[in-house]
Amino acid sequence: MFITRRTIHFFILIFPVLLSNNSFGQTNEFKGWSSVQYGIEINDSWNVDLSQHFRLKEDLNEVDSYITESEISYKPIKKLTLSCQLRYYSRNDNNGGIQGFENMIRYRFGVEKKFTTNKLNFELRLAYQNRFSLDRDNRIKKRIRVRPLIEWKVKDWTNNPKIYFEYLNEIDGNEQKAYRYGISNKINTANSQSITLRYFYQKYKEKFNSNSSAHILSIKYSFDKKNK
Repeated sequence: MFITRRTIHFFILIFPVLLSNNSFGQTNEFKGWSSVQYGIEINDSWNVDLSQHFRLKEDLNEVDSYITESEISYKPIKKLTLSCQLRYYSRNDNNGGIQGFENMIRYRFGVEKKFTTNKLNFELRLAYQNRFSLDRDNRIKKRIRVRPLIEWKVKDWTNNPKIYFEYLNEIDGNEQKAYRYGISNKINTANSQSITLRYFYQKYKEKFNSNSSAHILSIKYSFDKKNK
């Protein structure tokens, strides 16, 4: 069975955090994210990923968004990756005077560098993104994202856990800042397929509104077509 006992024990550790939902503040919620991804390896340097996402919010009681995504990545040298990502959102806005599903576009440019040691692997990702509405005026959110990540090499464990922190700074819009503290595990299955489980706690620091936070549990199924 591809889900090992250690993997089960690993994710049991996050459930006390989920159960302590009220310990982080009054404006807290639980969200669920899911996605299916198809990756195409063109050659040793170029990759294309296509994915579809479905997200729930407000303690899984409301649809948050439907997302269609494409990403192309290029490795000019070993352990360095450049990426360009394009997303279409159908986003459920159920607050305020204007409500309903809103059509949005987001593009993102990123660079990622990997460092390896005997016991740990390190990754650092820097990215710039711009999300804007196709339906409404003055709905723009430009962000700088910084994400350091540590992969813990566990002895006799083929699916190593990853721990990360991500900082998102809105440079044009409502000047919102977000902080993510997360843990993830990728479970490889047969025939170039995998399941990635991820949990992270996200805290929003607002300039014009009250601060809020969210627990987010994510599952992703991936299928990769390797270049032969």
